[in-house]
Amino acid sequence: MSLRSLRLNRRTFLRGTGVTIGLPLLEAMSFAAPASQRNRTSDPKRLVCVGTEYGMHAPAFFPQSAGRDFEMPELLGPLEKHRQRWTIIEGLDHRVGGGHKGVQAFLTGVRFSFNRGGMYSLDQYAADRIGSETRFASLPLDIGGGNSWSWNRYGVKLQGIGNPQLLFDRLFRQTSAAEQKQRRRELDTRNSILDAVLASARRIDRELGSADRHRFREYLNAIDETEQRLKRAGHWLTQPKPSPSKDVGAGTRKGKKKKGNDNGGGGDKRLDGMRITFDLLALALQTDSTRIATVHIPGGNGRFQIDGVNDGYHSLSHHGQDPEKISQLKLIEIEYSRALARFLDRLAATNDGQATLLDNTTVFFGSGMGNASSHSNRNLPVLVAGGGFQHGRSLKFEPGKTPLCNLYVTMLQKLGIETDSFGNATGTLNDFA
Repeated sequence: MSLRSLRLNRRTFLRGTGVTIGLPLLEAMSFAAPASQRNRTSDPKRLVCVGTEYGMHAPAFFPQSAGRDFEMPELLGPLEKHRQRWTIIEGLDHRVGGGHKGVQAFLTGVRFSFNRGGMYSLDQYAADRIGSETRFASLPLDIGGGNSWSWNRYGVKLQGIGNPQLLFDRLFRQTSAAEQKQRRRELDTRNSILDAVLASARRIDRELGSADRHRFREYLNAIDETEQRLKRAGHWLTQPKPSPSKDVGAGTRKGKKKKGNDNGGGGDKRLDGMRITFDLLALALQTDSTRIATVHIPGGNGRFQIDGVNDGYHSLSHHGQDPEKISQLKLIEIEYSRALARFLDRLAATNDGQATLLDNTTVFFGSGMGNASSHSNRNLPVLVAGGGFQHGRSLKFEPGKTPLCNLYVTMLQKLGIETDSFGNATGTLNDFA
């Protein structure tokens, strides 16, 4: 049968051993138009991306001057201890608008649209290339909810893990022999389904025209990718999970809170959740359970339980230059810096092969929102810590001239990923790497 004459019915299926899977829409259809700590030889590189929904108040976030001798901005005071371990960068953005709709460009570089694809986030791009060595290719985390900054290669947004108890169980709870047996049965069944339909799929592939073949192979790639994930899941099923430190384990399992006020949250549920999430993430990195993670810091108009704050978060972020609202907003954003500083403390104090966990982990803090009050997605807050970069500087770029994705390419290369493009990047970020 010639490639041009092939016509498939819309109800054509991939078949094999009692298994049927529907085909994607193809032109050839009758109605259509023509992959560790284990055995590692060098320290692994890691990436953690932390983002806020409403950005950071720019006048209190960016230093007044560039270089090494900058005066510490008010919002970054909690990070003073690690001054030589991070760099703050001004003037970068994704050249998108849309206010809250533009925030989803944070790790993709692309403004979200129902009518356009292209949503593929930095973390998932990295996970697809270096995530196969760990139990979890990536961990999309969300403080208290199910949102995330993560979009997979097919433009599907991933659900974030918002419950610390669930995150703890995934990282550390050992499965019983009965649970392993049941899970193995499920995995074996799903693997046999994929094996069966792939043979059928390849036969059809040989009969397709070039346009359909490209689309069909994307579909096969998705099946193959799923098969690889299943094989990895089968391997990790029998591997014992690491043991957490007693303080985090007990505090998370039993819902206990540490005494004292080391996180500055004063008992605020979201800030407590952020501290626990960062603690668990540090353990996940330390045990090499994952090397790629994101942390989504949500918006909303809930009022933080912080002394001096008496208005909702969203209302404060849309301050309209009201000094009292700005003052309250900064009290919230200082807590973000405290939580980040506490996370960096932990990474810097943890040995990781020949260096520290912070040396081997690029921690990127930022947002897809530059100024929530004016709904601007320009001049985004950007801070990069650890990862083996030369830090201790304030860098300033002419606004609107340099894509934030240039920094993303630089970070990807530092992870050992060979690429010179991501999103709308025009190269690497000059003066940073």
